[in-house]
Amino acid sequence: MNREPKTVNDDTKGCHVTEPPFRWGLVGLGRIADTEIAPAIAAAADHELAVVVSRDHEKAEQFARAHGAGRGTASYDDLLADDSVDGVYIATPNALHSQQVIAAAAAGKHVLCDKPLATSVGDAEKAVAACRDAGVGLGVMFQTRRFHGMPETAELVRTGALGRVVLAQVEMSAGRNLPKGWRTDPALAGLGTINNVGVHAFDLLRYLLGAEVTEVTAMVDRDEGMSVDTAAAVLLRFDSGTIAYVNANQAVPHSQDDVVLYGTQGRALGRNLSRPNHQGSLIVTTASGETRSEGTTTPGYRLTLEAFAQAVREGREPSPSGVDGLRSVQLTAAIATALDTRSIVQVRPSPG
Repeated sequence: MNREPKTVNDDTKGCHVTEPPFRWGLVGLGRIADTEIAPAIAAAADHELAVVVSRDHEKAEQFARAHGAGRGTASYDDLLADDSVDGVYIATPNALHSQQVIAAAAAGKHVLCDKPLATSVGDAEKAVAACRDAGVGLGVMFQTRRFHGMPETAELVRTGALGRVVLAQVEMSAGRNLPKGWRTDPALAGLGTINNVGVHAFDLLRYLLGAEVTEVTAMVDRDEGMSVDTAAAVLLRFDSGTIAYVNANQAVPHSQDDVVLYGTQGRALGRNLSRPNHQGSLIVTTASGETRSEGTTTPGYRLTLEAFAQAVREGREPSPSGVDGLRSVQLTAAIATALDTRSIVQVRPSPG
């Protein structure tokens, strides 16, 4: 694929500079790669899909043709040896993420990993350390941070416009869409709907509140015949004092995908804004009145890809970062302990 530089205006220098496209390698060609990631790369400003990898070489070539990628291959090592590739997007089963992140770091590639970063805290720590030691960027695809209204809500919290946030609630459902394939295998998936859906809610709350979880407890349900959780209700306490509730499930056909922050001076309600490809509204109510903005969650993947590439080009930590991914794995490990012990578990994040 032709890698012609694109001319951009650098207002800080008063001149035009050229910057080549950010070239991606994509490993793992499942549904998310097909319906979300590859289209987001194609839509992203100044990005190209250079190489795609599947264990099935024919599938890789078909995927490459369908999405305008430079080529398909059955070898991850082949992708990593390609000097034209700037960053790797990892969309494989959860248990493979950490080792593939470490391999990419060793090859000098920046890495944007699908969530979760790993299925154990130890593996997540190794992935973060490998990228830090190699001097490459590491991000995790928590695209919900860039859904309509979410950056504005985080700013309301930061500036104190809502007062102290006392309670928060996230309803997050994928509809009646039970885990399939490798997602039904705890050895590959770890937790079920908690890793599939819930981790987005947990990261979103950390982002919106600018706070870390200190305590957690949870209950889950499994549909008959399933080996992983299909619905979860999780309670969390943050170091800011906020108490939060998350409903994450793939079991019900009709959902209400809302985000609500209740503060001592106001409320922010994101109606239908917690899941991809929705139209929704952000309604903010304070003593001065009510404001409403309408928007879509569809660009979340593209905006996260673009922000990641811009961050690594500028030598900044991406948002969400590898440490954000580590915090997520530490939290889900605590949730697993809470489920096993039927108790409230203290969350003590290790250094990133």
